[in-house]
Amino acid sequence: MICLLEIVPLSDKRETVFEIFRSVIDFTQGRHGCKGCACYEKHNDKRSVLYVEQWESQEELNRHIQSSIYSRIFSAMELASEAPKISFCEVSKTMGMDLVEALRSKGERTA
Repeated sequence: MICLLEIVPLSDKRETVFEIFRSVIDFTQGRHGCKGCACYEKHNDKRSVLYVEQWESQEELNRHIQSSIYSRIFSAMELASEAPKISFCEVSKTMGMDLVEALRSKGERTA
């Protein structure tokens, strides 16, 4: 499971949003079932902040959402200048460099 949260922070709350996400990352990284989490600044006209979590299962993600630490995520959302976008993606298959190599070795290259 992958959770994607994109918010556009209020201009004077940008650093606060990053601090909140860093605190959640510090706590969440060590939780059972967490495969990773990170926070990124998007280089778009709105300077959105993208928060990403990856979980081993739906059940682990559900426990995380029900935990007290998740209230910090809501705190970050409240500092948005517009409605946050949140998506939960169920991944059925993961591929790696083998896909890139297979596609690149086919000989057909597009511009």
